[in-house]
Amino acid sequence: MKILYGVPIYTMDSKRVVEESIVISDGVIKFTGDFDVARRLYPRAEKVNLQFGCILPGFIDAHLHLKKYSLLYRELDLTGVTTQNELFEKLKACVASKKENQWVTGAGADFTLLHGMSKEELDPITPDNPIILYSKDLHTAIVNSRALQIAQVDAHRADPLAGTIERDESGFPTGILRERAIELVKKIIPQEKIRKVDEAMEGGMHRLMSNGITSLCDCSVYAPESSITSIMKIWRKGKMKMRAVLMFGDREAFRLGNLGIPSQFGNDSVILGGCKVILDGSLSSETAYMSRSYAGKTSSGMLLMNETELYEVLKRAHSHYIGAAVHAIGDRANQVALNVYEKLKKEVGIPAVIRRIEHAQALQDEDIGRFASIGVIPVVNPVHLPMDRENALRLLGPDARLLYRLGSLLSSGAVLAFGSDAPVAPVNPLHGIYAAAERKNFTDGPQLRFFPKEKISLEDAVYAYTMGSAASMGLENRIGSLEIGKLADLVYLSKDILKEGAESLQDAVVLQTIIGGETVFERS
Repeated sequence: MKILYGVPIYTMDSKRVVEESIVISDGVIKFTGDFDVARRLYPRAEKVNLQFGCILPGFIDAHLHLKKYSLLYRELDLTGVTTQNELFEKLKACVASKKENQWVTGAGADFTLLHGMSKEELDPITPDNPIILYSKDLHTAIVNSRALQIAQVDAHRADPLAGTIERDESGFPTGILRERAIELVKKIIPQEKIRKVDEAMEGGMHRLMSNGITSLCDCSVYAPESSITSIMKIWRKGKMKMRAVLMFGDREAFRLGNLGIPSQFGNDSVILGGCKVILDGSLSSETAYMSRSYAGKTSSGMLLMNETELYEVLKRAHSHYIGAAVHAIGDRANQVALNVYEKLKKEVGIPAVIRRIEHAQALQDEDIGRFASIGVIPVVNPVHLPMDRENALRLLGPDARLLYRLGSLLSSGAVLAFGSDAPVAPVNPLHGIYAAAERKNFTDGPQLRFFPKEKISLEDAVYAYTMGSAASMGLENRIGSLEIGKLADLVYLSKDILKEGAESLQDAVVLQTIIGGETVFERS
């Protein structure tokens, strides 16, 4: 039994109460309140006096892709690297551990580092090992000459559909690949052995915990990207520290439904989420399904399933007590998803289950209030906001205002949940909280705020990353806030971010992550 005290404890309960102390025993919260009362009630408890910072509920990432994240970052994490020299030093250290012809992969590089680089700068580091380094949003990669040679990408190779092979003045590839051109190299990288994948997954979850994340929702449903098998093995070995909610494709979900296994089936470590459906594409590839055509184009994106087809899929899932998560980015795709959810809610005999829209990126004014009225939870990725700003203005023009309607959604009464969509974006919740509150990156000036009328308070952003995300996974009675009887999942930060303000997020770090009362990460 422990009593933590000395710093503000933000409970994130319905009243947003701030307490002096918290008592943890047997993995559960026993008490929150005055320290004097806590030590009188629990005189034998260990007393831990914290000197600075604050305590929050453990962050809950409501949308990420765990296997993909784990594999991309397993050997070379370039997050936070600020100079090309630092990047090259990390790369050299990684290459030194490789055998000849083994692939070297890395991710998390900032755009400014890759800008202006070419294969000629990577080639001297190793002529024998193929290299691929991804930008932090995965839309750009740089490769060396060996990788291009193996992939047979040369001056005669045409750009793939929706992809660009950057070339020099003579037409030869520079090593920079954008969008679908990355697949030309990615598809030839040998598949990892199962044991290596499991090890990478354990490493990936450790990185999540080092960022204060205590629970996640894995939204990868395609077999090659699914982490379900690895997570189950890690759980059987007793190595599962985090809490994971697992989404399934519609076929797998229906099989479980036919067996009578509903959403929320599982234990406090591994829980069945529901049915994940992809309705449209993405903004950057101009495949998000919009009401109007993209600027200078005749296309308004693509709908991968019409309204009738989506209705049949979701009705079947709901009828088996299985919730749903619909990927919808374009405003028209969101309308289609909301139409189907609204129809199902009115239909007699359809169980009330969790209804989510993943990303909910572009929303028309008339659709904002429908989330609350229908009971649909928008699971938004605010960390994408500064990354999408330039594309949005270029591709959508005035309709760029439709993106990331966080303030409007909260004002309408919607339950807002946050996720990173890692590895497509940085996994650190503090980055997402800052983007939601400031509508920009840490290094952007105030003039680059993206439609600042839609910003939300820091407290609301933290709530979305805790209680809101817990609700999106059906776990709001177990996690998400620091209340008596709930599981003792919390994060200790170096800064009191809710008192010191948004700018403190840039320097704040996770000092300790506790899951079920156990310290699973501690910064040395």
